[in-house]
Amino acid sequence: MLRLPTWLIVLIGLLFNISAALVTHFIIDGKSSQLNSLSMQMNNNNKEMDLLWLQIEGIERKREMLYLLLNQDELKEPIAKQFSRLLESHLHQQIPSSDLLNITELDLKINDYQNNIRDEIDHKFFLNLELTELQMLLNKEVSTLRNWSIFLQMIGLSLILARDLSRKRSA
Repeated sequence: MLRLPTWLIVLIGLLFNISAALVTHFIIDGKSSQLNSLSMQMNNNNKEMDLLWLQIEGIERKREMLYLLLNQDELKEPIAKQFSRLLESHLHQQIPSSDLLNITELDLKINDYQNNIRDEIDHKFFLNLELTELQMLLNKEVSTLRNWSIFLQMIGLSLILARDLSRKRSA
């Protein structure tokens, strides 16, 4: 039977423990920071999606308000100008106050605006799905690395303890 010197067994045990510490410190910590970054990005996307939904709801309320104003009576010029400025700030396009009376065309502009926002929301939602998949993959890798690290530590400690066992056998 091959007999290794005790110091060599202890050295191998120390190398296993050092390897476990290095895996934990560099690789697992790096992946954990990646996970934190992904989580922050997903939170930002969720906040942006909430704000985009608020924009859709806000322009819808303005459309409803315009319907109410037009239903009551003829739209007075100062109110029409102010309302067209308000719509311009949301739709990012010129809306003359005379166009407020053309409901069909204005509805199309508002619908296009809302559809563009919905497309942006969809994009962010699918991006979050991809980030979630990546997050699950990284969590699995971290779990596997932690298990290997613990395994290396256990073997390293066992080899170091073998020194004590060899002393007891010798005595």
